[in-house]
Amino acid sequence: MLIRMSTAAIAGVEGYPVTVETDISRGMPEFAIVGLGDATIRESVKRIRPAIRNSGYIFPVERLTVNLMPAARPKEGSHFDLPIAVSIILLMEEWEAPEKTAFLGELSLDGRINPVRGVLPMVIGLRRAGMRDIILPRENAEEASFVKDVRIRGASTLEEVIAYVEGARSLPVYRGSKSGKPAAEQLDYVQVIGQESVKRAMVIGAAGRHGMLLMGSPGCGKTMMARRLPTILPSMNDEEQMEVTAIYSVAGLLSREHPIVDQRPFRSPHHSITLTGMIGGGAKPRPGEVSLAHRGVLFLDEMGEFDMRTIDSLRQPVEEGCVRINRNLTELVFPSQVMVVVASNPCKCGNLWDPRRVCTCSQRQLESHRRRLAGPFSDRIDMHIRMMPVDRELLEQRAEDRKGLTSAQMRSQVEGARAIQRSRYAREPYSFNSGLDESGLERYCALDRECTAMLSAAYEKMNLSMRGFHRIIRVARTIADLDGQEQIGTCHIAEALSYRTVETEDRN
Repeated sequence: MLIRMSTAAIAGVEGYPVTVETDISRGMPEFAIVGLGDATIRESVKRIRPAIRNSGYIFPVERLTVNLMPAARPKEGSHFDLPIAVSIILLMEEWEAPEKTAFLGELSLDGRINPVRGVLPMVIGLRRAGMRDIILPRENAEEASFVKDVRIRGASTLEEVIAYVEGARSLPVYRGSKSGKPAAEQLDYVQVIGQESVKRAMVIGAAGRHGMLLMGSPGCGKTMMARRLPTILPSMNDEEQMEVTAIYSVAGLLSREHPIVDQRPFRSPHHSITLTGMIGGGAKPRPGEVSLAHRGVLFLDEMGEFDMRTIDSLRQPVEEGCVRINRNLTELVFPSQVMVVVASNPCKCGNLWDPRRVCTCSQRQLESHRRRLAGPFSDRIDMHIRMMPVDRELLEQRAEDRKGLTSAQMRSQVEGARAIQRSRYAREPYSFNSGLDESGLERYCALDRECTAMLSAAYEKMNLSMRGFHRIIRVARTIADLDGQEQIGTCHIAEALSYRTVETEDRN
């Protein structure tokens, strides 16, 4: 006797359908699971047998073979427990498998169904495969309800599932509330004293999704600036929320209270992070910090303290927008469309640019610190911003007398510039000025004679690389968009050049 059930597996952050074939035949009692399952799947034998018996059903004393198809693709996870157990019970009671219905869930020994991770991408994969009903743990129903055009049915026990399949009871379709995680604190750029020129730079970076290097003495506000960056980014649409939630689901970072990620991520890994922790991978590949920051901000505080191999490994994921990991002749892809913000002191002691303090670094220490900042990854950061300590006069002013920009005002500027870019690049593979390729630079960033002369002079005087030369044009394009100008002018080029002065000082 043979029965087939539907479930799913995960490759990277993509779900794909899996067919569970279960066969009972005469012979010595044996329970074998084949199809390249990991240790968790092989151990399911010891969970499924008592779960079936403790739920009041008979476990067959015959030869039992379970095949997970396609058999050539590696599979992992405890969510195969439920479809295997259901298929065994239906075989014993001679029931047909339900059509276009999939099952996901881990079983306890008493028959309870436990939540699993990676539910959202698996449900998306099952929807593409034509499934219409998906039965899964009740705790995962909120997360899965994000997917439209499928009926999500949550269950708590194996007995409930069997009763539903046999028509003895109903499992209502779950209608989620799409409740995300509330902001931990109310961050706003109006809380930053002074630094209005840096706020302008943050608007430019957010509008064109340009990478930024914030360099200044300790306490000048680099971290404050970076942490408030998500407050000026446009809200995520449903598609972006689904992408980010799927990544967090695979990483096991969703909770029952907050099953949906509806705010742009802000990830700030410690400088002791490993290369695998930053990029992703491992024996069982999981997304790293650069993927957890997808559609949001990746903040690297004190970049000079990070291992340089880890920093250099970010070049390809940031430029391509994805991480590619090869395992068992299979390529796994983790998305990584992030805005990178890097902070660093100007020297080892941090006092080099502070007029009130004395730098105690030797020339050798200065050169060593600059070399760590002037590597290939730094050259791929569009904007290098110099931050100075706040003037004492501003500290003495009352809060109501300070006329600084608020996050709402800055976000309005960012949204306007991004709307222009969406319209302009509607038929292009990129959506932001930071992604312009060579042909895009020629098509959308044509320069007049004065702008060309200014850039040519800067190329020689500032000792720019060709990559840096093109990045200045991309930033100038964003500045022009913020000003509502179709043509890039000399004022836009001049402002873009001001965001490369730190790089020039490093090279000199």
